[in-house]
Amino acid sequence: MNEFPRFIEKGAGPPIILEHGTLMDATMFASQVDYLAERGYRAIAHNSRVLTGPNVPHTLSDLVGDTLKLIDDLGFDRVVLAGMSVGAFMALDFALAYPRRLAGLVLIDGKAAAYTDQQRADYIPGFSKCDIDGPVPRDFAEWDAKYCFGPTTFKHNRALIDKWIDRWSSAIPARAVWHQALSWLDKPDVTGRLVEIEIPTLIIHGEEDVPLPIEQAIDLLHYLPDATFVKVKGAGHSSNLESPAIVNHALGSFMDRLYREGS
Repeated sequence: MNEFPRFIEKGAGPPIILEHGTLMDATMFASQVDYLAERGYRAIAHNSRVLTGPNVPHTLSDLVGDTLKLIDDLGFDRVVLAGMSVGAFMALDFALAYPRRLAGLVLIDGKAAAYTDQQRADYIPGFSKCDIDGPVPRDFAEWDAKYCFGPTTFKHNRALIDKWIDRWSSAIPARAVWHQALSWLDKPDVTGRLVEIEIPTLIIHGEEDVPLPIEQAIDLLHYLPDATFVKVKGAGHSSNLESPAIVNHALGSFMDRLYREGS
């Protein structure tokens, strides 16, 4: 089952590393990798440890270490780090632990707050269905699609949803999803530490995000010293898949701000 590359990359120039969300894999950033490479950047989409190595429980701190090792192995002093969902949770932790290794931070459909006891109670029964051998069960994939995609996508782009349901239920190991979920269900609230993140930060969030309502992302603006917010209309929790043109433009403009404006 573990036939995923460590990462996929394209382009040359200043680097940006993209970290995917639960259930997903590096291919979720295919549009962003192509766009950023064409714009003159080296885009690297990183696959999670449960897809490329032993499929065992891990923490957000373990994921921080994986990203640091990737940066070191590729010989970068600093990168822009972009994360979606659990990738964004990890990216915040990375920025707090290794601020000097980042030129910029991008949070796609993420949050700083912890999950409540009620939220954990709601999620655990569903995700525990993935504590099995083999690929993700199709009934779980169909259940989770309602969290991953917004109602506009369900109405106007059902083909995208069906594509990912098929991918989850054929290519993604079920227990990888279970272990990914365990890494964030008990995540701490880091809101009080956001003021420490002084690097430029881009927040991208789908206005129809069900599991992480957009208000939680807007709240980050009150704490991050240098943050820009982009609302993605008609998109849910997977905004970079649902509205790639909007997300691509936001990422490209952010990278240009960091590396080209005033140069």
